[in-house]
Amino acid sequence: MMRKVATPLALLVAVGVFGGLFAVTDSLLWSPLLAALCALGVYLMLDSRTTSQVRDDEYGADADRKADEVVRAAKEIRKLSRDVASPSVKHLLQQAAEFVPELLERVRATSPNSLYSSASQLGAHLQSLHGVVRQYLDIQRNPTFYDDPAALLAGGEQAVQRFTEFTIDSLRLVNQGDLAQYQANLQTVAPPKLPQLG
Repeated sequence: MMRKVATPLALLVAVGVFGGLFAVTDSLLWSPLLAALCALGVYLMLDSRTTSQVRDDEYGADADRKADEVVRAAKEIRKLSRDVASPSVKHLLQQAAEFVPELLERVRATSPNSLYSSASQLGAHLQSLHGVVRQYLDIQRNPTFYDDPAALLAGGEQAVQRFTEFTIDSLRLVNQGDLAQYQANLQTVAPPKLPQLG
């Protein structure tokens, strides 16, 4: 609260000190100099953020940017899901795209200090899922280009299902306050992948 009024109050002090000193001394040298020093002192007293508070603010801004990137990636997956022919895969993708922003909001609310790492790891998994969906769509459009396209599509569906289940489980863990288990899951969950195209 005090940081919001630091600049306006410092300016008021500068004007007051300048006016008072000029009225008493008629000096255009000392009045502005002392007014500037007084204003600086008032500003520093009111805007007294510590180095750790500045670092926390920077971390928060970086974490918010990273979370925004992940939310954009989830929206891109939702957009790709429109072209998926399988109703079950489409539904799973839409669920995942919906759950990812919710998961990040809950992490932000319950453990803001882990938002950056959570968003980074979740973003890496989403990147992998994005690759799965793009490959899935290519197999769907051009099945003759692949050996056993039905098995590849089934593998893609399993990967999408694993990711969606992961987001649901993560939401449950965060809701239960079990952030240590959630962090462990983020570290160990295998990003969903399609089987190697032979």
